Amino acid sequence: MLLSSESGWYHIGVTTYRVLFGTFFGSCLGIMFGILPRYSRRAEYAISSVVYPLFESIPAICWVLVFVVWFGMSNKTPILAISAAVIPFFIINIWEGVKELDENLVEMAMTYTRNRLRILQKIILPMLYPYAFSAFKTAFEIAWKVVILGEVFGAASGIGYMLWVSYEVYAIENVFAWTLCCAIIIILFDYGIFNSIDRRYMRRWKR
Repeated sequence: MLLSSESGWYHIGVTTYRVLFGTFFGSCLGIMFGILPRYSRRAEYAISSVVYPLFESIPAICWVLVFVVWFGMSNKTPILAISAAVIPFFIINIWEGVKELDENLVEMAMTYTRNRLRILQKIILPMLYPYAFSAFKTAFEIAWKVVILGEVFGAASGIGYMLWVSYEVYAIENVFAWTLCCAIIIILFDYGIFNSIDRRYMRRWKR
């Protein structure tokens, strides 16, 4: 019934967009914070002592409320809440990946070029793929929980908003329907998209 109307697809599309964009934005920041300690002792201290503990210790609901206060009922609220909530997963995973880098390969690359950006692009980032991909899968699942909170408190569209509207009018069947819709989307992404990407990459990597 939900999918038979244009409005149902609209709310699903809006929520999916927020999840993907928020996760992507958070991943960019998290990967940057995870790689920086390799190049700077000060960055390592700042990220390990301030940045990571800050993002890791604040519950998602707090981020949602903070951004509601700042931006009100807007598209920014759930997107920024997602980004803030997923950053720690990328920091810790990428940091662990950086520690496990094959330094011999990096040093060999430096004999051919001193361009750090090129070494980062061609050598370091490809070796960090498994860590980034693992973080992205975990972050994506967390993002769905956060976006629902964000849309309940700080949005006028999306699945979370429709859950709240259904609750307000005691439409229990719609509450269950939207909840099931969330579960199906997450399963489709996890088993249909992420697993397919992972298998394709691993085949190329083994070659």
